Amino acid sequence: MVRPDRRVDVDRALSALRRRKRRLSRQAHVRLLAVGDRVRCPVCGWSGQRFESSTKPRRPNRICPSCGSSERYRALAIALNRRGPVPPGTRLLEVAPIHTVEPLAVQLGYTYTSLDLSSPRARVLGDLTALPFGEASFDLVVCFHVLEHVPDDRAAVRELVRITAPDGEVLVVVPRDDARPDTFEVEGADPADYERLYGQSDHVRIYGADLLDRWRGAGVDVTEDLWTDRFTPDLHRHAALSGDDDRFWHLDRPHGA
Repeated sequence: MVRPDRRVDVDRALSALRRRKRRLSRQAHVRLLAVGDRVRCPVCGWSGQRFESSTKPRRPNRICPSCGSSERYRALAIALNRRGPVPPGTRLLEVAPIHTVEPLAVQLGYTYTSLDLSSPRARVLGDLTALPFGEASFDLVVCFHVLEHVPDDRAAVRELVRITAPDGEVLVVVPRDDARPDTFEVEGADPADYERLYGQSDHVRIYGADLLDRWRGAGVDVTEDLWTDRFTPDLHRHAALSGDDDRFWHLDRPHGA
């Protein structure tokens, strides 16, 4: 009969071996991906044969194995680097911050701030529909994959524009299904049904082809900026920008406002 303390020691040893196996497997996978030089991450500089696949949804050649950036953050890095260093005091707000935007923003000279409803990563906690900033507080606002989580996204886009300087810019990316003519959302849906309805447990809608009209109807100006138009074919291919996300939406005040 195995003594209880001996069983605990065996379990710990097996757990350590499994962790080591996962770590070695991950390292081997990263080395394998790095064979050749077909893609290059503009966020961290990693280059290799291909990026890793995303898990939800499952898509190939999407996630940088070094910094974890997806195509939307690689596109942002290219766009910001193209603009180059900014004048002192240029203010950038990242909504729902991840770890890759701040270092680049600071390197380029932006005064960086981040906001989230609850994440400890954010410097400021606040509701996107009632932002704790005055008008024209920022020169650039980055809001990626957030509005599909916000019940009142129309109020949120108005707030994003309100806090941005008149000559500033709001960059938005959201998941959408252009095969749907209309955005799909069920008023009063039980949160327990969100994953069944929208494909993810914290999404409250699936944006459709009416996205531009939806936000314009909220009182903001919206333009699309396709990455195939913005970036050369070689750059587009090497940064692997052909994922589920393929464009920025620019939000602004209505003309004449």
